[in-house]
This record gives sequence, structure tokens and C-alpha cells, in this order.
Amino acid sequence: MNIPVRVGELLKRPYFQRAEVIATRKALERPVKWVHIMEITNVGHLLDGHELILSTGIGWKDQEEISLSFLRQLIDHNAAGLCVELGAYAKEPSDKMKHMALEADFPLIFFHEEVRYIDITRDLHTFFINRHHQMIASLDELTNRFNRLLLSGKGYMPLLRLLHEKTGKLVAFLPESGPEIFVPALSKSGQTRKRNAWLRQKETAGRNGKRAAFRPIAAMNRVAAELWIEGEEELSEFDLLALDRCATAVAQEMMRTMHVEERRKHKENGWIQEWLDGGLKEPAVSEYVASLQPDIRDGWLTACVFELDRNMLLSPELETLLIQRILFARSVFASAGFTPIPVPGEKRLIFVLTGLKDRTGWTAPLAKSLEKLRKLDKPGGPAVFGGLAGVGPAVRGFLHLPESFEGACACLDIQKTAGPLPRPFYTELHVYRLFPVLEKTGQLEALVRDYLGPILPGGDGNLQLLKTLKVYLQYSGAKQETANALFIVRQTLYHRLDKIGELLGEDFMAPEKRLMIELALFAYEYLYGPIS
Repeated sequence: MNIPVRVGELLKRPYFQRAEVIATRKALERPVKWVHIMEITNVGHLLDGHELILSTGIGWKDQEEISLSFLRQLIDHNAAGLCVELGAYAKEPSDKMKHMALEADFPLIFFHEEVRYIDITRDLHTFFINRHHQMIASLDELTNRFNRLLLSGKGYMPLLRLLHEKTGKLVAFLPESGPEIFVPALSKSGQTRKRNAWLRQKETAGRNGKRAAFRPIAAMNRVAAELWIEGEEELSEFDLLALDRCATAVAQEMMRTMHVEERRKHKENGWIQEWLDGGLKEPAVSEYVASLQPDIRDGWLTACVFELDRNMLLSPELETLLIQRILFARSVFASAGFTPIPVPGEKRLIFVLTGLKDRTGWTAPLAKSLEKLRKLDKPGGPAVFGGLAGVGPAVRGFLHLPESFEGACACLDIQKTAGPLPRPFYTELHVYRLFPVLEKTGQLEALVRDYLGPILPGGDGNLQLLKTLKVYLQYSGAKQETANALFIVRQTLYHRLDKIGELLGEDFMAPEKRLMIELALFAYEYLYGPIS
């Protein structure tokens, strides 16, 4: 129910019954938001628009030029109308004043006898407040109807029709992808004209124009659609508030639709696991991918694996939580330029990320995406993205995905031993890629023992010497930088280096031996944890 207050409606109030009204029919339709008493003549900067102005004319005292200037300011700043008490200060309105008002469809109201403006303002303000309460009640009822429609599960159309019914305005739902909906329906050319006009408005007036307004529809922190209304007259407060409530309802319906669709995909993803395991061949892979997401093209892709923590696995709402996380992850990955295909596993959540432009340049945006996802999990709660993750190498072609998946799993497994990596990319594992192989053959512990044995804790050395060696090699033998990093004086560092040389041999900085010692240090941390 759209209920703006019009000038003609106020003229029916008791205090206006004997007033002289000079106004066109269009002037009587001007909306009124408030009432102000003004006696100064320079008023343009004091007006917000739609005010009914009460004056005695003391500011111009029948000086025609000043009265016309005053009236022009009211017209130019979209006041609702002017009420003047004739008598002590203003005698009779000039013909020029009447002519200006009629040309501008601006109402002039004259009181030929003394009136108490305080009585008028008290009456009209009470009227405005009561009308506002009616509007709030109408909005509450509208919200309840939106909620009932949401429960019916009939989609967007009933919501849009209800907004049109209550406002009388053209309503349009413009999704980022998918069909556009106009209520009432428009021709293709009509739709195009409206979109172009609205685009110009967005560039100039923003969300709220005089006759058109829109609200962005956000889903999972990403604008997925816009909801527009447009009328032949200026939009009222009720129109804008009704638009807000409809936008909220549409966003809820969009999230419900996404949740249902994700749940369906969740149950139909067995073939993707077969794809990851290398059990599918062409053209089966391409057909499966096209059926899932027709917009995906064969090209560069990678596998990203998250390990679910114990709290997540034991949660009675595991499936629901996974779907919520997947929806959020879809949005994050899409914002970074990737097209994700989620694959919930028994203890892992896997994303096949397509849309990589080439072999390089994709790790930086993906690292930022992973950081955003980590922040989603709260400490102590069920974790999907806050635990370990592994990202495989980029591969070209759907059939090579198993290679990337294998690399992602290897990256994940290495972190279980070596600890979490700040950037869990298989391509950045470097020497760690050798350790699983060496560990299986028993050569990894032998490497540590052969090159670090004398300074390991429990032998002749200690953890302090081990840390000193690690930092010294990190700074390529720069003594001052090493001392600063260890928070010790150079003399203490010299003493420790002498001890290391005594235990490992004076040639421990010789290129070949140094290389093996550095490799042994990485192997030690892989086996026993960080040196600190």
C-alpha cells in the first residue's frame, strides 16, 4: 500500500477549510513530507524538498521582487507548497506570483484571516506521524507476505509480483547469469531501453534516482543480481522500503536455490572422484564436465584439497556444514577468476579449479583466496579451511587432472610431517618432494645422521648449535646478520661457529658439503618438527 501524503489531502484538514487555493490539478498531487514555518527570504539552502512552507510574508512585506524571489527558491528546491497569511504584512498576492506558481504546478494557499500556525503544524505533524505508523504497519504486513511466499518455495516470480502489486511500479530482477524477469513483462527492445537508462542512472544518481531505484542482491559476499523498480512519478519512502524488503526476500530465495542445487550436486559427484582417480577417458570426461557446468572449457586446471578436522567429521550436521562452506568457497574462487567444481570426500573436501590462464600467474590469487577461506573457520569450531590444505601443479587438459590431484595429496601428506606451509603449493615444496621417497627407503634418517649427527641434541651438540647453523646458512654466512637474527653478540656467534666447525668439520661451508647439510636440516624439520 503506497501512501504518500499529497497537498490536496492536507487541504481537507479543518484549518484549511476557509483558505483560498490557487493550484493546478497537478500541483495538488505534490507529495508533502513535513511542514516548516519560514519568514526569511533566502531559503534555498535550508530546504530538502517536499516541505509545506507557512509564512506571514514579513520577509517581503508586499515587495514584489522579494516575494517572487522567495517563491522561485521554493519551486527550484522542490518544496511542496506555500501557505501565506494575508493581513498584517502580506496584503494581496501579485498576479506575477500567481502566474509563476501556476506555470510551475506549485500550490499557493492564502489565509484571509488570522490563523495560529502552531495549531496547523501540530495538526499536520500528528497527521504525518499517524500516516507513518500506517506505512510501518503496511510494511510489516508486506514482510509477512514475503516470508509466506518464501516458505511456499515457488521461486522469485511471486515475490516480484507482490512488490509490483504493492507499489504499482515496474519491477525487474536482473541476475548476473540466467534469465531476466520484468513485471509486468516487456518486449526485448523495451528491456534493452530500460537497462541502458538504468546504467546511466547508476553512473550519476547511484542506487536511488527520483523515479527508479535498485538494490544489489548479495549471495555469499558477492553481488549476484540487482532488483529494480521504476515508476512514472517520484518514488516514495514506502516504495524504497518495500524494495528493501523484497531484495532481502529475493536474496533468501537465491540462497535457498543455491543450497538445494549444491545439495543435488553433492549427491551426484561420484563420477568426479572417478575422474580424479584416473578412471575416466575421453570423451566421457568432457561430457561429464559439460553436463555439470556447460561454461567450462578444457584448458589449464589444478586440484585443491582440504583436510577436514575431527570436529567437522564428528558433527551431526556434516553435510549441511559442507554445503555452506562449498557455497562460500564457490564465491571466493569465482571472485579470483577460477571456476570451481567441488568434490566432497570421506575425510577431505576437494576443489577442481578450472579457468587457469596458463601454467604460471595463478598461485598469487589462489593464495589470497585460501587466506579468505581460512578466516571463515572459527577457532575451536568445525574446520574445513582452517586446517591443512594442498594444491597440485597446474595441468593442461581434463585427462591430466589425476596428476594434479596426486600432487595436492602429496603436498597435504608432507605437511602432516613437516608442519603447515604458508603457501601449500606442490610447486613450492622443492626439496620436500624428495623426502617421502627417501623416507620409504630409510635413507632420510641416514642423511640427517650422517651430516648433522655430531651437533644433534643428545650427542655432543645441542639445539642451540642446530639453530645457529640453520640461521647462519639462511644468511649465507653473513655473521652480523646471523648474530642480529639470533639476538646474540658477534663474539658469542664466533664461539658457536668454532664449535660447529669442530663437530662437523672445518669444511662445513664448502659448496658440496654445505648443500648436503642444508638438505639434512630440511630433512630434520620434516622428521622432527621446526628447529626453534
